[in-house]
Amino acid sequence: MKKNKIILTFCMLILGLLIGCSSDDKNDKCISTQTVFVTSVDAPKTGNVNKALDIEVNFQVTNGCGGFGKFIEKKDGNTRVIEVEAKYVGCICTDNLPIRTVNYEFITSEVGNHALKFKSSPTDFVTINLTIN
Repeated sequence: MKKNKIILTFCMLILGLLIGCSSDDKNDKCISTQTVFVTSVDAPKTGNVNKALDIEVNFQVTNGCGGFGKFIEKKDGNTRVIEVEAKYVGCICTDNLPIRTVNYEFITSEVGNHALKFKSSPTDFVTINLTIN
C-alpha cells in the first residue's frame, strides 16, 4: 500500500511537470505587437558621415507588459518617417501607461540636411533636423 502511494505521488509529480511545460505554449499566445506614438525625442543637431548618432526616443505603451519591439522606417530622399512598434509580453499586465526609452541609431553616408520624423499621433510628428558633414 505504501509502495502504491509512492508510485502515485511520483506519477502525479511527472504529470504536473508535463502540464507545467505545456503551459509555456500558452505564454506564446500572450505576445503581441502594436505601433505606438513617441512622446519626446532628444537628438543632436549635427553629425558626421558614416558615424552613428544616438537619438533618445521616449514612447508610451498601453500597459505594464509593453516594451520596445522595433522601429519601422520609411525613407524618402533625406527624410525618414519612423514609427515605434511596441512588444507586449505577458497575459496579466498592470493597467498603468508607462513611458519607455530606447535609442535610435542614425547613420548615413550622405552629406547634407536630413529630417527624421517620429510619429507622435495619427497625423503629427516630432521632427528632428540633422546636418551631416
